[in-house]
Amino acid sequence: MALSVFKLFAQPNLEQYDLKPIHFGFTLAANSGRLLLDMTNTYQNDTIKNVTVKNFPGIGLGAITNVRLGEYWDIRLMAPVISFVQRNLVYDYPSGKKEVKIESAYCDASLLIKYKSMRRKNARVYVIGGGRMSYDFASTINKNRGLQNPVVSLVPFTYGWEAGFGLDVYFEYFKFSPEVKICNTFGNAMYKDGYIFTDVIQNISPQLIQFSLHFE
Repeated sequence: MALSVFKLFAQPNLEQYDLKPIHFGFTLAANSGRLLLDMTNTYQNDTIKNVTVKNFPGIGLGAITNVRLGEYWDIRLMAPVISFVQRNLVYDYPSGKKEVKIESAYCDASLLIKYKSMRRKNARVYVIGGGRMSYDFASTINKNRGLQNPVVSLVPFTYGWEAGFGLDVYFEYFKFSPEVKICNTFGNAMYKDGYIFTDVIQNISPQLIQFSLHFE
């Protein structure tokens, strides 16, 4: 193990790798989905006193296409990326709590700009940011709902931005990059259905905190 670590930093690997005009890879991701709520005045409502969000871990898998712009700049297309996310809304009633599950299966496409530091032996750090669009195959906007069957839906198509940072590590046969990224959605992603479960909320903005392992 110690010998492998020594070899990684003692001699340069893939010296011509970053000179390629285009290269491909895949990503494995773990995520935590959040919902940022903009509430109406729920405390004056006689039925629902408050709404909170319960977050759960999720997973993702996707493809990478990287285009070289220069020594320090790349354009990166992350598409398609499939992400499975769950967030629950917990409604606080005077008599107890009711929990509404919101599950999503996103198909994402992101176009990003990547800025890389100078390479030091077999490692370089980078920052990345850009825009994304998502389609939620698990959207429940057409699901039957009612006062006894609470459903809170997110619209299928959403748009947003993402930004993060990572570390490129060059091994003998591939490049490995751990990355942390935050993804935010523009506008209101909530589907208004006229029931009290959405009437007490003005705006829902999905957010994703993602830890990825890229292999290129």
